[in-house]
Amino acid sequence: MSDVFATPPPTTNVESALDFLYNHYGISASIDKLSSDRDLNFKVSSKEKTYVMKIANSSEDKNILQMQNNALRYISSQDESIEVPIPIESKHKKDITAIESHNSKNYVRLLTYIEGDFLKDVKPNRIMLFSVGQFLGSLDNALIGFEHRSSSREFIWDAAQVDVLIRQLDQSKDDRSLIEYFIKAYKENVYSHINELSKGIIHNDGNDHNVIIDQNGKIKSIIDFGDMVFSLQALEPAVCMAYIAMSQKNPFELIASLLKGYSSTKALSDKDLQSVVYLMCLRMCVTINMSVYRRKLFPENDYISISEDSARNFLNYMRDDDISKWSKNLCEYVRS
Repeated sequence: MSDVFATPPPTTNVESALDFLYNHYGISASIDKLSSDRDLNFKVSSKEKTYVMKIANSSEDKNILQMQNNALRYISSQDESIEVPIPIESKHKKDITAIESHNSKNYVRLLTYIEGDFLKDVKPNRIMLFSVGQFLGSLDNALIGFEHRSSSREFIWDAAQVDVLIRQLDQSKDDRSLIEYFIKAYKENVYSHINELSKGIIHNDGNDHNVIIDQNGKIKSIIDFGDMVFSLQALEPAVCMAYIAMSQKNPFELIASLLKGYSSTKALSDKDLQSVVYLMCLRMCVTINMSVYRRKLFPENDYISISEDSARNFLNYMRDDDISKWSKNLCEYVRS
């Protein structure tokens, strides 16, 4: 397991963060802590502007952070309609700076803050989720041509890297048979022709805590690019569909609308489309595995386990259903 998931989040206190902001950015502000998985994030409110101060996990690779910054600037340059957080340079013209405390060094970035509501706080419907899919497709179109060597990495949150999940199955002994069922389904129905599937650099974390909508209900932005990776293109909508499916009793039309919206802006082949439901379920498998593992390490961090039970419930439901029929029906819905 990568050290970044086993290392505690930063413990920088408010006073140190405020001093850092003033010394490196000349900003006097008030700050509020934001929810985070493995990092420490603050909302920074000055008289002029609002920012996000992101203090990375001490085990985070600086190259991964630079990839995120480069990608954000690249997206902004390619499609002005997509609002993403933009890195702010320090007084010393650096967009990544180190802060040291408690014998630990952490990399710090300051980004513009995106105002709006999270998708999780809005009741989803087909029209809205179609537009979410369109947005994700536009995001991936804006990423065409972007390259960074750190995107091709071994990464547990890349659900297509099923061998990584298999190596870590001892973390989830109680769920092992459930997860192995979906690994087998993926290998039989997707992995056998993986070289024929579309690939690219994707955001890879379009969950309902990261997608932002404006006051008119229009999809405005997506945040948190920490899980970016070069992977299967179909994984982009699959990740978002996973989080929608977990929260709904009858999710088919909602997730199908999202997938249709995505493919309306980012073309997917029939084989790509057929792979989506398998990737969606694998993402939930990773969610369970990582939640069980990290909950033992950091029991005080409720954010880690926020999706565990709902993922498990949905996968148990899907195991009793016909996943191949879901694959066929999703493809037909998108093509209709």
